[in-house]
Amino acid sequence: MIVLEGCNGEWAQKCYLPFLLGEAAKGNLELRAVDIEPRIRLSTCTATLWKSAQSKGQAFYLNKNRDKESYEKLTNVSHVFIVTPPRYHCDIARFWLERLVPDGKILIEKPLDVSVGAGFELINRIDEKRKKEAVFAFDHYLAKAYPFLQNKSVYLREIGRVERIKFHFLESTKIPTKRVNTLDEGMIVDLFSHVLAVVFATLGANTTYSATESQAVSIKDVRAARYAECRISGETFAQIELTVNSDIEVTSAVGMCIGDHQDKFMKLYGPSGSIHLDFVEDHFSILSLQEEHQKHGKLNAQHVESFLKRILGREEQPLSVPGVFSFDAALRILEVLSKAKAQIDKMPEYQCGESVSQILERF
Repeated sequence: MIVLEGCNGEWAQKCYLPFLLGEAAKGNLELRAVDIEPRIRLSTCTATLWKSAQSKGQAFYLNKNRDKESYEKLTNVSHVFIVTPPRYHCDIARFWLERLVPDGKILIEKPLDVSVGAGFELINRIDEKRKKEAVFAFDHYLAKAYPFLQNKSVYLREIGRVERIKFHFLESTKIPTKRVNTLDEGMIVDLFSHVLAVVFATLGANTTYSATESQAVSIKDVRAARYAECRISGETFAQIELTVNSDIEVTSAVGMCIGDHQDKFMKLYGPSGSIHLDFVEDHFSILSLQEEHQKHGKLNAQHVESFLKRILGREEQPLSVPGVFSFDAALRILEVLSKAKAQIDKMPEYQCGESVSQILERF
């Protein structure tokens, strides 16, 4: 049995539900889609799959409030995918720990939670239940970057060593009404978590981030702002400057309602050149210092579907699946997110469409 927590959320609707319902309609899995609304949301595409899967007894919707008794009786679950607003992640994971089959897995979409305390409560329960290999985190941008990360040692040699990193995760649109609840804690929790996962993996020894590598992180400066008439309580823009391993400077800007187009990239600078990962066009390029020689590669556009196929295939360990990282690594990222949030001392207001430089002039 597969459980999808938060099935009515925008990300679950876009990336999880179509694949899982497709597999259920084929009879390959039994799905329990869970949320708090009276009924499941379905698009034209998923409605057909839902009808087919339901007719075969392979898919059911559970309202956590109305169907509480049925929900709490679920056991022998092989996989739980948690795609709810972040503040519920660890509580939901604790609920499912004792309802898994012996080798069952819980996969939490980034970030681990919004509370470091909730993370430690969960790790205590994991230790108590001896379920260290049951809970993992997943970051879809880490999965998207996998084609670069799997050969990063070759690519990084071409630019010498990484001296400086610039990272942007900027959207030009306002926060949609249906995402207000999910994004209420702000852009640091939602988007800076991507930055940390990809940067740590890039600078580490493996294709994912491992907490055992204990990369030293020092947050130098945090500037946060909100766009006018924003409907969330947290920041809608943040520029965060930090150093990793004492000497690598990282400057990141994350936010919504910035500029007039999507701007999502990571640029790595070294003494012999630079590497540019474009997360909008899904490709990367390597440039020599004189920009005379340029190499190109593609990023993984089907990152979530690939993740689901490999996790449910059960032929490999979760940490070998692109985008997956350990609970300890996820908790380490959450600690850094919490420290960054704590450094916000003021939050000026900006107008939608302003550039990063225009917003920074307000400080």
